[in-house]
Amino acid sequence: MPKMVTKMDWRKFTYEYRLDAAEAILLSQIINIEAYKEASLNLVLPPDWRNQLDKLNRVRQVHGTTALEGNPLSEAEVSHQIDELDKTNYPAPPPVSDNKIIAQVRNAATAQSWVRARFSLGSAPITCGDILEMHRLVTQKSDTEHNRPGTWRRFPVTVGAPDLGGVHQGAPYEQLDRIMPEYVEFINRRELLRHHPVIKALLAHFFLVTIHPFGDGNGRVSRLLEAGILFQQGYNVHGFYGLSNYFYQNESQYKTLLQESRQKQPFDVTPFIKFGVDGFAAELKGINTFIKTKLNRIVYRDMLNKSYNKRIGAYRRLVNEREYNLLVFLLTMTEPEDPFSANPSRQVRFTELRESPYVKGRYKSVTDRTFYRELNRLGELSLITITRDESLKDWVFELNFDAIGRY
Repeated sequence: MPKMVTKMDWRKFTYEYRLDAAEAILLSQIINIEAYKEASLNLVLPPDWRNQLDKLNRVRQVHGTTALEGNPLSEAEVSHQIDELDKTNYPAPPPVSDNKIIAQVRNAATAQSWVRARFSLGSAPITCGDILEMHRLVTQKSDTEHNRPGTWRRFPVTVGAPDLGGVHQGAPYEQLDRIMPEYVEFINRRELLRHHPVIKALLAHFFLVTIHPFGDGNGRVSRLLEAGILFQQGYNVHGFYGLSNYFYQNESQYKTLLQESRQKQPFDVTPFIKFGVDGFAAELKGINTFIKTKLNRIVYRDMLNKSYNKRIGAYRRLVNEREYNLLVFLLTMTEPEDPFSANPSRQVRFTELRESPYVKGRYKSVTDRTFYRELNRLGELSLITITRDESLKDWVFELNFDAIGRY
């Protein structure tokens, strides 16, 4: 049976919470986060890599945080809107769109830029004014029903759903003028420094969305504040991002764990914190995977050049010109669709490869037998892997990055 939560007794509300055995439970992921962070920061990336990585993360975070609120724009459409914003002179006010769906995305991107500037490494602690400004930027001219941008809520609110852990009643609006300064005092407490910055950011997220101080945009502001705290502590390596994309990819679990953590007071935040820490470790791992894949492809290309220039006879190279060009083509064709994918090479079906315009043009003057022979030879040299996929009833090809150490 889905859980229904009774009205919360805000008279007993405190910032006490339970993090049962959290340090033991989360230790391995905290270690992973630190390892991924250091591995990323110890690499000096070319400017175009940094720019690509930053743009990808901006798009994923804006898409994730708005999609969680029902915005239907795809990542490609979000990317286009961010490109349009980047043509303006931020922090000047961006052009306002009459389309509320587009305005919501542009607002999220603009607010993200503001937070990035405000929460630079070592910047001043968070204030109520900062939270109000985030809300104003996030909801201006897009969330107009029962919402005043940059203003505390002035009506009661109940959120959640029976099938997502239950229903939650936000703080009484009459008390928000007192509760929100207390919230800011809580997240700036020195005692919170005993927690890892990722845990602190997640606690700030949890308590803000639990108080629910705004008419709309509470989730977006909570996720933005979380990302700002991580950025301020130096945990957004090679760009600005947070957990919005991860929360969106695991939406049901995200919303259910938030609600389950509110079941009783003091709040048991362990399930939500563990979920968030797992997510941030996954995000940082994805950053490292992106960099590793880029490096592997550069080194693989260098290895191809050496293989082409290596002679194994008076008139023969290790790979001939046509084989070399085919491998260069496969370098592009096998780029992962998800740049953060753990698999560094996309699988290419034989029929897809054989029917590609490149292969049809390059091999039009020779027989199919020559094409098959050269593919098999590249497999024998372990430059590519060739396997049979019975589910597809076809052969599939991937680049073999292990060949880098062989040639």
